[in-house]
Amino acid sequence: MSGEPKVGVADMTTMSEIDEIGINQNLHIRYCSDLIYTYTGSILIAVNPYKTVNIFNKEYVDKYHTCKLGRLSPHVFALAEAAYVNLVDDHTNQSCVISGESGAGKTETTKFILQYLCTITTNVSSWMQQQILEANTVLEAFGNAKTIRNDNSSRFGKFMQICFDDNNCIKGCIIQDYLLEQSRITFQSEGERNYHVMYQLVAQGQKNYDMAQALYLKPPEFYKYLNTSKTEKIDVNLESTKFNALTMAFTVLQIPQFVIDGVFKVLSSILWLGNIEFMDIDGERCDFSKPDQEAISNVSQLLGLKICNLKKVLLIRQINVRGNITEIPLKMQEAIENRHAMAKALYSKTFAWLVTKINNCTNPGQDGATFFGVLDIFGFENFTRNSFEQLCINYTNEKLHKFFNHYVFDLEQSIYSEEEIIFHHVEFTDNSYCLEMIEKPPRCVFKLLTEQCHMPKGSDLAYLNNLHSEFEFHPKYIKGSDRRHWETEFGVQHYAGSVIYSVDGFVEKNRDVQQDVLFDYMSYSEDVFIKDLCKYQDPQCSNSTYPRGSSKTKSTVSDHFRYQLQSLIDVLQITKPWYVRCIKPNLQKRPNDYDNSLVLDQLKYLGIVDIIRIRREGFPIHLSHEDFIIKYKCLMKYKSFECSKKYIANILKSIETSETEYQVGKTKIFLRSKAYEPLENRRKYVIYNNAVIIQKYWKTFYCRKSFIRIKVAVLKIQHAYMGWKLRIRFMRMRRSAIVIQSRLRGVFAREVAAALREMRQVDEEMKKRDNVFDESIDVDTSALSHCERLVQEEIYALSHISESINMSSKLFTDNDDSAKQTVEAVETSIQQDTIDLDHIFAFLGESSEGPSTNPLIEEINLKMNNLVDDLNDEINLCVQNTLTLDTLETGKSVGVKCVPSLPEPTMPPPPPPISSNTSKINLEPEPIYEAISSNKLTNERRVRDECEVLQKCDILTENGKKSSRISPQLIKYEIDEEREQRRKQRVEKKIHQLNCYEDNQKDTIIDETFYNIHEFAENYFNTHDSWSDNTLIATLTRKEKKHNLMSKNEMTVFSKSDKIPTSHIHMYDPENVLLACNIFRELWKYMRGELNTERELQIIQYIIGLGIEREELRDEIFIQCIRQSTNNPSADWTDRIWLMMCLIIVAFQPSKLLFRYFVSFLKSNMNNLDGKLKQYAQWCFDNCKSTKVSTRIYPPSSVEVAAMRRLGTIVCRFFFLDARTKAIDVHPTDTAADAVQKLAAKLNLSNTDGWAIYQSRPDGEEHIKSFDYLYDIISAWELKQATSDALRRFSNGSTPGENRFVFKKRLFKSTRELSQDPVEISMLYSQAVYSVVKKDEFPVSEKVALQLAGLQAQVALGDPSNQPKPEYYSDINSFLPSRISKTREQQFWIPILAQAHRQYGSSRKELTAKVLYLSCVMQYPLYGTTMYAVTYKGYWNFVNNIFLAVHCDGIMFIQPEDKFIIHQFKYIDIESIMLNPSDSFITISLNRNMHQLNKHYSDRIPLIDTQKCFVFETSQKNEIGSLIISYYPALSNWILNIAECSKKIKRTTNEDRLRLYQNVVTCRRQLVDMNLVKKPQELGGFLKNTLRRLSKHRIEKLRTEQGANLQDHGETYKGFSHSFWAFSKLQIPFCLSTLCDQDEAAMVQIFYSILTYSGLGTSGETIKRAEDEHIPIVQSILEKCMKKESLLNELYLQLIKQTTDHPDVNSRINLKNWALLSVVCSIILPSMKSIRKYLIAHLKRCASDYLSEEGKYARFAEN
Repeated sequence: MSGEPKVGVADMTTMSEIDEIGINQNLHIRYCSDLIYTYTGSILIAVNPYKTVNIFNKEYVDKYHTCKLGRLSPHVFALAEAAYVNLVDDHTNQSCVISGESGAGKTETTKFILQYLCTITTNVSSWMQQQILEANTVLEAFGNAKTIRNDNSSRFGKFMQICFDDNNCIKGCIIQDYLLEQSRITFQSEGERNYHVMYQLVAQGQKNYDMAQALYLKPPEFYKYLNTSKTEKIDVNLESTKFNALTMAFTVLQIPQFVIDGVFKVLSSILWLGNIEFMDIDGERCDFSKPDQEAISNVSQLLGLKICNLKKVLLIRQINVRGNITEIPLKMQEAIENRHAMAKALYSKTFAWLVTKINNCTNPGQDGATFFGVLDIFGFENFTRNSFEQLCINYTNEKLHKFFNHYVFDLEQSIYSEEEIIFHHVEFTDNSYCLEMIEKPPRCVFKLLTEQCHMPKGSDLAYLNNLHSEFEFHPKYIKGSDRRHWETEFGVQHYAGSVIYSVDGFVEKNRDVQQDVLFDYMSYSEDVFIKDLCKYQDPQCSNSTYPRGSSKTKSTVSDHFRYQLQSLIDVLQITKPWYVRCIKPNLQKRPNDYDNSLVLDQLKYLGIVDIIRIRREGFPIHLSHEDFIIKYKCLMKYKSFECSKKYIANILKSIETSETEYQVGKTKIFLRSKAYEPLENRRKYVIYNNAVIIQKYWKTFYCRKSFIRIKVAVLKIQHAYMGWKLRIRFMRMRRSAIVIQSRLRGVFAREVAAALREMRQVDEEMKKRDNVFDESIDVDTSALSHCERLVQEEIYALSHISESINMSSKLFTDNDDSAKQTVEAVETSIQQDTIDLDHIFAFLGESSEGPSTNPLIEEINLKMNNLVDDLNDEINLCVQNTLTLDTLETGKSVGVKCVPSLPEPTMPPPPPPISSNTSKINLEPEPIYEAISSNKLTNERRVRDECEVLQKCDILTENGKKSSRISPQLIKYEIDEEREQRRKQRVEKKIHQLNCYEDNQKDTIIDETFYNIHEFAENYFNTHDSWSDNTLIATLTRKEKKHNLMSKNEMTVFSKSDKIPTSHIHMYDPENVLLACNIFRELWKYMRGELNTERELQIIQYIIGLGIEREELRDEIFIQCIRQSTNNPSADWTDRIWLMMCLIIVAFQPSKLLFRYFVSFLKSNMNNLDGKLKQYAQWCFDNCKSTKVSTRIYPPSSVEVAAMRRLGTIVCRFFFLDARTKAIDVHPTDTAADAVQKLAAKLNLSNTDGWAIYQSRPDGEEHIKSFDYLYDIISAWELKQATSDALRRFSNGSTPGENRFVFKKRLFKSTRELSQDPVEISMLYSQAVYSVVKKDEFPVSEKVALQLAGLQAQVALGDPSNQPKPEYYSDINSFLPSRISKTREQQFWIPILAQAHRQYGSSRKELTAKVLYLSCVMQYPLYGTTMYAVTYKGYWNFVNNIFLAVHCDGIMFIQPEDKFIIHQFKYIDIESIMLNPSDSFITISLNRNMHQLNKHYSDRIPLIDTQKCFVFETSQKNEIGSLIISYYPALSNWILNIAECSKKIKRTTNEDRLRLYQNVVTCRRQLVDMNLVKKPQELGGFLKNTLRRLSKHRIEKLRTEQGANLQDHGETYKGFSHSFWAFSKLQIPFCLSTLCDQDEAAMVQIFYSILTYSGLGTSGETIKRAEDEHIPIVQSILEKCMKKESLLNELYLQLIKQTTDHPDVNSRINLKNWALLSVVCSIILPSMKSIRKYLIAHLKRCASDYLSEEGKYARFAEN
């Protein structure tokens, strides 16, 4: 016992003399020194100090943790630590039995053990620890009371199983309760009180007026159940504080607020029941007195009962006789007993419900691998008057004493006998006789009592007589010495002394008659908790179901208690028990008062002397031979298993201990602590040393691996840095070289220009001489030939000069395109300076023979050669100087630092990034668009030159480094020729490798499967005329000549014209053909770049918008872009086209038909293009592989276009509700779900279920669906912003708000369970604060708001200081809702908030405060609901503007002002939810077979329960529908307005739609070919009025040509245009089919009736009449048409015409026509097969549309 003063004996097994007096004296000495704990071996004896002893703080917990039992002074922490270590090491269940008399300190010891276990298991969540500790708070309030012996006496027993998982961490706790003392509810002895919770509730009612009004609370003196002793006074402030702690415990245990209120209502009703006084009437029955009316009214209100039913329960008893229930009035005394029984039943059921609720909260489920049980049960009791409860309590102590004796004495000594070891037998007190008398059947105390309970007229007196006759001569039975009490009491000789029991009430208490009638009435209560409470069945009770009023075969209280106690003993027997014997030092509960005689009595019946003796002489540690060898064989160097006993002896000899400290039995070895502890110490020492060795080698391996990884990373960084440094140096040198080249070429150009000017002067002189010679008469022919020869010689000289210039500049211009471009630029400038320069340079290209003798030319040539030589020398000097300076700087840094900061690489420096492909041919480059540099090179020759220059720099740098060690100054003038030669060889080799790589790349591209766009053009392109002007006038005035058709190859390359005669790809929709031509014109305008930025953006959005809207145009747009980007003469034009393609590819994809050709086109351009165009092609290629097949909704925004110009992405910032933001890169193909995953990865959010992104706009907030593209949202913002800007400019309005992305929780699938992810908890906490404070979504009271504000302040500000600064709380609106904060001024709120911070948030960790805040908010029914503002379209007793709240369980109607729930129902109760597509209405229909809806507040809303349909108007109907589907997918059929969605309909593709349309066209042509339809009459028009001078032959030819062009689109066939078959809102002048004149007139009139029926007939008045008479119209149509088959066929043609291609498919007119067609199809079909085939094709085509009402009608008609 190191570290503590030696006061008395800490372990009484070490005492030399063992007797009761010495033990008592030792305990007294230690008690006087405040040493309340003493060991008896492993058994702890605790003496209650009745005062605070400072030995239970955190310091003592740390002190006893990991310390062995017996090392330090005795303590309950040491016992708990020993049990926990055994649980961890042996993986066996442990239990701690705490016994002692009432008031000995058992409950406090239990709390200390729980506190210790929760503290040392550091991995346990603070939330679970808090729940376990707070569960004890609730049980103390409801199960503890003040008695004469104990101020906090447990009036029930509990066994707490603390469960541990496989990691030995606490996972939960299970509580088993035993025998709650019910009689205390209605009666308390003198000096005792009722249960604590009763006084706490009443005290809180005195402090809280609102609560007192709600629960009808009165002062404590008012209640009779609280004043039976008449002497106890309560401290209101203290009890109110305890009540606040109780409510906080309820919150931590996640008990909802309405349940807490229900519990308090039950308690208040129990108190009011005690105040009911009955009035006797004729001695046969009773009635209520006048004061009882208030109590009855309050009880009925609290329990939600009808007053008549409550009176019936109180005054009448029901008896079940053979199935017939008879009602008998109660006499006055019977009514009083019945009232007491009601109170007891309510309280006991509430208590049992609370225990079950706590277990549900803290139960670990299947995670508990082992457990530590703590038994805190009532101690031995002996009062002045002992009743049935005391008999059960003392019976429990007898049972536990028997178990203790069996475990400590009987079992121990039986093992010694079996193993045949030497020991001294110890005698002990055996209480088996007493237990047999109480519990052993068939004749025992409890069985006799049960017999009386089953008898119809069983009584206490009969029971007592049976006891006397049965046990009169039993040694443990006491009949009594006083004959006067033989008829009222009996006694039992317990192990702790004799106890006399009063038999009064035994039979009634044992029956425990259930108030079945009361609970039947309570099942109809309006309160949810009361209703659940009456249905609750205690899982511990297993009563069978029998008719009401029968008591036979029912389990009595004593039987149930015996079963419970036996199951407890069974659990204890499978655990390793530890014992704490609590001793009460005095009866007056005074500190520092030790009653020797009282303690001595307790020591006697506890058998402490026998315990010490057997612990001292016995062997407490038992191990089998195998276990011993396995555990301790590590102590032996030489292991042998030939003889186990010999091997065991060798192990024991190694520790050099006395042989008296151990004995070896037949199968087990028995050890004392003196032998066991050295063995354990040596074993742990060996294991520790071996573990250290293993750790050493493992750490060596790990550190070496980490070092190698770091070394490799450092080398990579060094190489990258050196490469970057060399690249910078190379770029600097390249710029210098370019400057020098430009200067040199300028000199060359100026010299050449001067020479050419001299040539021009010579030429002019020659011309003058020629003129002179022409004018003279005598022409000297020889002189003329001489002059010509001179001219030829000068020309030859000039050509020679040009060749010499080329030779001199060959060093700098070989393979250099940029140099050639510079020379061309100079030549161009010279051409601009002189008019004849073109001709002169042409002469330079001609060759002339003969030497030049012109001295001027020779002088120029000589000067040019000298200039070239000087410039060459100057260039070499400049390069050498640059390299020398770099080398000197490197040498200087090495010389100063001795060791370079980064080691020099041993390999040549890496090439520039663009040429990385030349080093590794097989390495695939990364996508170009991911890393864009403004300095990237754009041609391969330039790459070769840079490689050459870089290698030159390498060689020169190496030379410089080596020579600098000898003489750095010589570097400027010395060049190693051998190295120069090697350099040239390496350059040539590098160039050769580059050329080989290029050839290989070309071969690879050729070998791959290539789909040429020309092949696609041959198969799928339309024919185009070669002329560009395709106007009508040009067509009409064109001469008769053969058409010049453009080849298909020409249609795939750049077009100089901005017009095309028709689309490239065949289309069925004529409007799409016109749009394709218009797209080509707009694309041409955009490509030329002559428009401003705004106009260019409009064209981009126009083209892509049409592609998004019309699927048939998408391939056409791709083809046009491919055409205009192929062989485009302008680089700027090509750049714009590729930018357009990059924007298109992320908006929509090409069709399956075009896809492979488009991919091949991209691959080809990726290999052929350079620079930014190659990056564009790479971008398009990468996005072709996108897995998202859905198209965009909106064309690109200006932000997206700007980002695409640099081939980048948009960086979007996402906002959180705690004012934080996160920025992430968003790709054009990223959806909201992708963004959620990116944000979760950035936040370390483990679970994204229910989390979503919202768009916050100035006009409100809307959820972004998971499949929506974020770029579409940005485009929609920009579109709306442009519209609002235009309106604002028109109206001079203010600037709108900001658009944002907000990340928050959307779906709350489980609103009562907390997440285990701290990140999610923090975000949910922020969202809860936002909902409570900013949005005021919960009806929080001022008190709750302050509690929440205190927790919020703890999270935001930390622990409060003693003198908090007011400015910390000055922002009131950030802590309190405006509804509450506006009730007072700001200066009043600041100290209140500071006090709330100290009271509710102080000393709590941030996570704990957040969890408590969330737990409190979760109690509100509205938590997890999403509220939408709607307008009710109907009549009821509430306001029409309400909130429609969508919850995970159902839907609620809520008043906006006070958040009152008007109505609520579950999703299963909903029959349908309809969203009207044409307006903003949502209709909710309930099931017609529902018996009743929610009956909450039925007095206030009597009519709403019978209503089956609710109609609301809201602009957020789609949001509501989407959220309901997310919670309850079964309603998706109704909400989506698609009845076929459950049939898994295949999505109709574009190819399917084209096929269906082609079928319709084919059927039309068949009708035309069969002459079943009448050709339309030719009307006067443009051709007739404009071309009247043309001949008939010319007009027919023109019509034929136009018809041939339109015939390709399937719209006009043999004169039948598309308008013949499509919808018409005008009256037709003739029928569609061929009919006689009489029938034709009738069918024209039928068409007029059809127009009238659809609402197109006449004015509004006529329409209204048609609405009223639509049935007669339909009947008239069918009656006329069904008479003849020809008329019926014509009717079908008219109806098909009116339902074909209506401009608005969802309009009322179109739906009317479809309704009429559906009716006709359901009655009779057309007789002609071709028309019937046309009808089926028409219906199938329209039925493929699943998004409009037209499709519904078509599917109905088709079926």
